[in-house]
Amino acid sequence: MTDRKLREAAKFLLPVLVLSGAMVVPAAAQQFSPQQHAYNQDVASPTQQDNLRTIAANVSEERAQLLRKKDAAGIAALYTPDATFVELLPRLDVMHGRGQIEGHFRDLLAANTSDLMPTVTVAEMAGNGMMIAGGDYALTVGGGKKIYGHFFQTLRQEGRTWKILSESFARPEPVTAVETNQYNSASGG
Repeated sequence: MTDRKLREAAKFLLPVLVLSGAMVVPAAAQQFSPQQHAYNQDVASPTQQDNLRTIAANVSEERAQLLRKKDAAGIAALYTPDATFVELLPRLDVMHGRGQIEGHFRDLLAANTSDLMPTVTVAEMAGNGMMIAGGDYALTVGGGKKIYGHFFQTLRQEGRTWKILSESFARPEPVTAVETNQYNSASGG
């Protein structure tokens, strides 16, 4: 891992960590609200967070459908032109712009990735027409093996469409040839 990559990731991750802390505390505080008792028989109405989770889930599902269709260019179009895409595990890599992001998804497709199953678990407005969202995902690779990971995104509304401005993800196992080569080199395999 180069110092340059580490600095790029740190520059991106500091705001992510700050936003994620701000995002988790209110959600946890709402869980323990005195107004929510076991004896409360009211049916809860959808909250703004539920609506935001639906929006983020729709963007993630659109990406999953495009991956099934093997449309890397279509996936890249779901990102803003100035998007940043950070792979934390199995190796550190920072990609900028749709071209580099499209290249990553082409590498995933070349590795016989056949399915992406995202689950958005949290989504909240971050101000300035942006939303932060995160969750878990599974990738199905050659032979039907599932590899699990986590993601965190900032989405920006452009007109009436939500696009991914930044994303970081981590998964413990390599999928692409580049990841596998680097992973095997680092582990002495």
